[in-house]
Amino acid sequence: MNFKFVIIATHVPLTGNTNLLSATLFQTKLAPYSSYVVSAKIPKGRYPEASYWDTDDPYFYLRIDAFKGFDYAILGGADHKTGQEPGPEKSYKEVQEQLMALIPEAKIDRYWMGQVIETSDGLPLIGALGENQFLATGFSGNGTTFGTLAGSMIRDEIMKQPNPWKDLYRPSRKKIKGSAWDYLKENKDYPYYMIRDRLAGSEGSSLRALSKGQGKILKLDGERVAAYRDDQGKVTKLSPVCTHMGCLVHWNGEERTWDCPCHGSRFSTNGDVITGPAEAPLPAIPAANK
Repeated sequence: MNFKFVIIATHVPLTGNTNLLSATLFQTKLAPYSSYVVSAKIPKGRYPEASYWDTDDPYFYLRIDAFKGFDYAILGGADHKTGQEPGPEKSYKEVQEQLMALIPEAKIDRYWMGQVIETSDGLPLIGALGENQFLATGFSGNGTTFGTLAGSMIRDEIMKQPNPWKDLYRPSRKKIKGSAWDYLKENKDYPYYMIRDRLAGSEGSSLRALSKGQGKILKLDGERVAAYRDDQGKVTKLSPVCTHMGCLVHWNGEERTWDCPCHGSRFSTNGDVITGPAEAPLPAIPAANK
């Protein structure tokens, strides 16, 4: 099946029909952050139904919706660069404490983590990137607004109609003034973690170091391995090298995922890609090397 246009709406864009160098340079404009959320039932009519957020950095956000017999609150925040926080449980604790401080009657029933994609100048990237290829990303958590805008803008580009927002949000923009420092600060992670993690020691040299439900970077037979033991005791061993640009992944114990601290790729315990920019899974360690 042939298509004339491709629209990439995958949170972190795929390479698509651009070359690897172009896709890699584009990735430097994006910074994936992990954001933590809790939800709870709250007393009916006690608090106004609305969406709120504060001006802290990182900020907290709160949404209250009305249901029959009760209201529901969703509070999130405590963001940090993906793969760079050794204990995500600290972030979950922060959002839980924030919700209970605001709404002491809240009965927390769910919690989860998602990714927010930031850009160095604070504006999303929407429009053409390559011939007949379009993308929309960098919404900074404001997907309801920018997702709607992106649909309108990309439609106009395909139809060759003018759009007043085209230049402001175009992916190829090279804004320097006011964002150069943020650009440099966000992109220092790649060389830092690439070097640091390779110089750092492993977390053990035997599978006996692994408890059930735990993952660690171990050194087995002289080779670094991303090893995970499931709740039944079965061990899965993978290459710890992120398939995007070669950084070493970190274990995320709360989500049971392998997260890359350089560009935010995330992998399941069997190596499958959960979140890009990586497009290939973490290779399994061959049986001969086990």
